[in-house]
Amino acid sequence: MITEKILVVDDESTICDSVKKILSRKGFLVENSLNADQAIEMMKANNYDLLITDLMMPKTSGIELIEMVKKHYPEIDVMVITGYASIETAVKATKLGALDYIPKPFTPDELAEKVQKAVEFRKIKETIKKETKTEKNNKEDKIDVDMPFSEKEVTEATSKEYANKLTRSDTTTPARKSKTAFCNLGQRECRRLVLTGKECEGECPIVKKEKERAKLVKKVEHTENLMDVDMPFNLSELESAVGAEYLDCLDRSDWPRAALYGKKTKASHKALVIDDEPVVCQSLRKILSKQSFNVEEAFSSESAEKKLQDKKYDLIFVDLKMPGKDGMEMLLSIKAKYPNTPVIMITGYASIETAIEATKLGAYEFLSKPFTPEELNKVALEAVA
Repeated sequence: MITEKILVVDDESTICDSVKKILSRKGFLVENSLNADQAIEMMKANNYDLLITDLMMPKTSGIELIEMVKKHYPEIDVMVITGYASIETAVKATKLGALDYIPKPFTPDELAEKVQKAVEFRKIKETIKKETKTEKNNKEDKIDVDMPFSEKEVTEATSKEYANKLTRSDTTTPARKSKTAFCNLGQRECRRLVLTGKECEGECPIVKKEKERAKLVKKVEHTENLMDVDMPFNLSELESAVGAEYLDCLDRSDWPRAALYGKKTKASHKALVIDDEPVVCQSLRKILSKQSFNVEEAFSSESAEKKLQDKKYDLIFVDLKMPGKDGMEMLLSIKAKYPNTPVIMITGYASIETAIEATKLGAYEFLSKPFTPEELNKVALEAVA
């Protein structure tokens, strides 16, 4: 049951008192804590629906507190208040599960509105959870897919014996395990031995069949040292006669080389950069190519969608402001079709609100332009690790 009990954590007592006063007037039950360690002890002893925490606190920070709460008390929702708002901390807190991120100073109405939304969201989650549980229980109690009656109700109306006799047509039943015994002749488990009660005479018929099948299998010659399927020359002999450089100049078919294919290539990740500014795409390509990324470019959402249909990418960069579909719409489309592909948002119009929105929609990271090569490489390598 939702008690709408709130715990406020901030090392400034004036902030705690102010938040408590604002929310108490709205009918919420509010308790305060001046540090994260005390808050943890309070959560051990009491049930809370919502935690409102500051980020910058001595000893244990707000981010560390959120991590502990989500690990040990996942049923508690979390909101962040901070006087040192930044895109980096907003993204990090949202990734950890924070419902909202409120920069200080805020008005009483702003805080009350955010908290009310959090409580309403919690009620919706509880309702969905109960409905899902009820639906699951009802489904489990049905006799069969084409006999959708409650087994419990049928039993009460008739008898357990009658309910057990009803046909479960579409319900699969476990197959009976075949009994076998070890046969000394064939040196294996054998069902025939159980059925006949004696071992076969002469050669084991199963072994005999295996030998006959083995004769039909064609011997495949070892071809790893051949140049190519349509250049069946010994690679080692050619290399010793003409040298490796001449060998690399030989024209080969569309088939991969049997011996040297991939020998000199470096393992790489495929990345797609979606940005309507060519200079940005080229810059990302230049930086990431040094980190074993194979980078392709798309200057519009339409071009990007065509590329995504034809190829699979390990990482995708999306600009926030683009003609046609904007970055948020593109992010939604990508995550709907390729949920496991990390997407990094890049923008010259960064704000905490857009960073939080993108993170909630599934963005792996949110980079503000201009960013350094070191920042880009760090995020990209972490995304594909």
